[in-house]
Amino acid sequence: MTAFYKEVVIDSLVWIGAFSERDQYRKASKAIFDSFLKGDISKVYINDYILLETVNFLLRKESFDSALLVSDLLLASRNIELVYIDEIMLKDAKNLFQKYKNFSLTDCSIIALMKEKGIKHLFSFDSGFDKVKGIIRKEEI
Repeated sequence: MTAFYKEVVIDSLVWIGAFSERDQYRKASKAIFDSFLKGDISKVYINDYILLETVNFLLRKESFDSALLVSDLLLASRNIELVYIDEIMLKDAKNLFQKYKNFSLTDCSIIALMKEKGIKHLFSFDSGFDKVKGIIRKEEI
């Protein structure tokens, strides 16, 4: 039986894997994406950094059409809430960037987003998130 998740954050690596035929995380990413489409994940939060990272990667490594498709999906889905990094969240992300020296600023923005929204579950293949108290990282549904 598949688990049900009310609110999650999905990292760019998962979105990329779901739409990139050659990606090493393709199978797991596709399963997470399919579960989202079936409604096993009720609400997904992403921020504008995740959106940009995902679309820019697909544009460089796949195709314009792939990047556009994912951009449209992430921006148009009723079950995906795009949160724009504001001054307060950016300050929090910058502080986290100084604390977690091996994380990208995008990774730190994910932590800040999860903290602000009170979200515990993160779908990501980045094991670095396992160091962050309060985050339950999932690699599969």
